[in-house]
Amino acid sequence: MASVAVLAAKGILFAAAILAGSSRAATTDAQPEIITLGTMAGPMPNPSRGQPATLLRWEGGMILVDAGDGAVEQMARAGIDPLPLKSVVISHIHADHVGGLFALLSRRYQLMDPPITVYGPPGTKALIAGLVAAMEPLKLTSPALPGVPVRIPADGVKVVEFGDGAELTVEGVTVRAVANTHYLSGDQAPDPALAQSLSLRFELPGRSIVLTGDTGPSGLVSELARGADVLVSSILDLDGAVATIRASRPNAPPAFFETARAHFAQHHLSPEAAGRLAQSAGVKKVVFTHIGITPNRMKAAKAELQKTWKGPVVFAHDLGRY
Repeated sequence: MASVAVLAAKGILFAAAILAGSSRAATTDAQPEIITLGTMAGPMPNPSRGQPATLLRWEGGMILVDAGDGAVEQMARAGIDPLPLKSVVISHIHADHVGGLFALLSRRYQLMDPPITVYGPPGTKALIAGLVAAMEPLKLTSPALPGVPVRIPADGVKVVEFGDGAELTVEGVTVRAVANTHYLSGDQAPDPALAQSLSLRFELPGRSIVLTGDTGPSGLVSELARGADVLVSSILDLDGAVATIRASRPNAPPAFFETARAHFAQHHLSPEAAGRLAQSAGVKKVVFTHIGITPNRMKAAKAELQKTWKGPVVFAHDLGRY
């Protein structure tokens, strides 16, 4: 005969399943929704913007794209129950895009949530293995209820690695990926078999959405975004970024700042380059996130964008829905 504790645990899981079902049933939007949970560029803490994380949600499913620090809390602030979340897709392995994964996985373990799958570029398996190893002490310190069998942290997460040119299906949604230009180039480029930064296209029910992730100008990304309903693009004010570095290193030689600007221009999209990407791809709308523009530079950045893109555009804010 099952113990009271085990029966109670089963009751909690059954109630959780009911809540998950009600959360899905409540998502009856006419078209898939883009929720920008975090819109900050880079790993620096910011009081008004969270780390990069974007939720794609449609009737019957949702996918979290990138999981910057605080992604779980941002879902709560957006009024979204994280329990039904089954899939996380990582664009590339930089701290600001993966910093919230440990909180996501460890909380799901402690709350006895269903397993989740993390999709990502080469290196994702090693990343998740490290996080799972860090969760091992939870087996002893976080039993949900007395009498519940010890659970293995690794059982709560599956990892699927994919890379340049891949096409896969996530929760019935076709996802296509191309490697972009975000990582170092030339002799300093990482081995693409070990490290890739990906741009992603999601063919959601009735709406095609492309997320550039972090990238510089790229013909492959332009082709990936061809005719998309929405381009969710990163953006960086090159002059503002250099000014920030100059303020922290006032005695550096001029060549240093010239090199820094050239680096940013290759690895990120300036407003003009982002507009050129949208124009060349023929997208219907642009939503900017991963915004590396200070408020005092926003007017200048928008003027630069206007040189190459005059279509519908939104500069997203945290918890925005588009």
